[in-house]
Order: sequence, then structure tokens, then C-alpha cells
Amino acid sequence: MIQLFQQRDFGNKINATFQYITQNFRSLGLALLYIVGPVALVAGIASGVMQSNIFDLGKMTEDAGRDSSAPFAAGYALALSIFSPAFWITMLFSLLAILAVSLATYAHMKVYARKTQLNVPTSFTGAIDISVTDVWEEMQPLIGRGVLISVLSAIITFVAAMFFAIPGIYVGIVLSLGLVVTTFEETDFSQTWNRCFTLIRDKWWSTFGLIVVMGIISAIVGMVFSVPAGIIGVLTGLKLLPNVASFWLILGNVIATVGGTLLRTLIYVAIGFQYTNLVERQEGRGLLSAIDSIGTSPTQPRASDEGTY
Repeated sequence: MIQLFQQRDFGNKINATFQYITQNFRSLGLALLYIVGPVALVAGIASGVMQSNIFDLGKMTEDAGRDSSAPFAAGYALALSIFSPAFWITMLFSLLAILAVSLATYAHMKVYARKTQLNVPTSFTGAIDISVTDVWEEMQPLIGRGVLISVLSAIITFVAAMFFAIPGIYVGIVLSLGLVVTTFEETDFSQTWNRCFTLIRDKWWSTFGLIVVMGIISAIVGMVFSVPAGIIGVLTGLKLLPNVASFWLILGNVIATVGGTLLRTLIYVAIGFQYTNLVERQEGRGLLSAIDSIGTSPTQPRASDEGTY
């Protein structure tokens, strides 16, 4: 069993992230599969359709040397393909999938924290029994606030980035705590905004470093899911899959989109542990749990620093 509200240094937060995912792989994986999977699936199918349409434009460009109007027709078709319904569906459901995976991850962590406080029995691996229903019931009230906070955070970050890149990066990292704050504390946007700046005080660099490191790890692992789409794209370009190109392009994009989206939980679990670390540093919320556990299990010494970050 993992104590969420506990001070951790940089390395311990990364270790706790992988330990949490490994320990709760079944319950977290099922929650992501049932809640996020359908949204990511639609995004993947739409992306495959859009890419298939773009590949079909190659036939038009081949006639450019014989018909002077072909390049203009190809450009017009390309514009139609980019701004087609498939394009907008891809964009919409991709954003919804990212929001869903973050909320589902934080909802799972909140249920885990609650059951940990209740001393719910664990399996031999240390996992707590958390059903998809538990996660969904916790997640439902968050959807409206999550959408609002995500949209406003994106707008504010974009506006800040207009005044050179550094303000945008700074605000973006601060507001990266927004969804986990509203999940655990049920705050509105103004309360979330203030809470993010309060928590991250003096710990901006550790938050930035954690997101960068976990983002790199997620991207590297996610390349595995992008390999089929890349191979299919090359074979389609070489016309080695002429009759079923659209089907294979859609399949490759579904694998890449669903796999890549679900892998983002690595980043969100890490941000979740950063949140609990910051709360514990400032408020000692886990102190009561530590007192209750005296005599039953050893407590971990509290870290006084976060290393060089």
C-alpha cells in the first residue's frame, strides 16, 4: 500500500509513479480502457480516415505533369481534407481523450487515497480493490469543472506565451496542477488558480523537471504504438497495400492514438504525486495517517529537500 500524502524527493516521485501503476495496473488499466478507450478509439478512427484521404491526393498529384490544372485541384482537395469533418472530429476527440485520461487517473488516485485511510484490505501485491464504477462515480462531477479549467488554462497559457515564451511556460507548469487540485479539493477555477500558485511556490523547477522527465519516458514508450502506423504509412506510400490501404491506415492510427493516450497516465500519476508531495510539505495532511499507523508499520522519514531540482 502506498501512502499518497507524503513528502518525496525527485527520484522518489518517479519511483512512486511506477510503483503505483504497477501495483494498481489492473484496476487503473480497466478504468482507462472503459472510460477513455471509446473516446480515444473515435479519435483514432477519424485520424486514420483523414490520413487515408490525404494519401488519396497522391493520385491527383501524379497527373500534374499532364494536366496544368492538377496542382490546383490537388491543393484544393488537400484543403478540403484538412478541414473535413474527420479533421474536426480528430481534434475534438483527441482533446477529450486527453482530458478523460487525466480525470480518470486523478479520480482513481482519490479513491485510492480514501480507501487507504479506511484501511481497506489489499491483495498480496498491495493493490486495493477499485472498480471502474468507483472511478466513474468519482469522475462524473469533475467533467464540467475539468472542461472549464482546461479551456481557461489553455487560453491563459496562450495569452501568457504571447508575451514571449517564458511567461507561457511558467503559467503552463503552474496550471498543470489544476485538474488534480479540483479533483481532490473540489474547487472552482478561481480557487484552483489560487491553490496552484500557492502549492507550487518555490517548487516550480521540481514540477517542471518531473513533467519533462515523465513526458520523455512516455514519448519513448509510446513509440512502440506508433511503429505499426509508420510501417503502414510507408507501405501505403509505396503502393504495396493498394486495395486495403484505408483499413490499415485506420488500424494503425487507432493503435497509435489509443496507446499513446493511455500512456499519458504516466505523466498524470507523476503530477498527482507532486501534488500530494506539495500538500504534505505545506499542510502535513498525511501526518494523521502516520500517527494512526504508529506501532503497526514503520513510517518513512520526511525528506527535507528535493535535490537539485
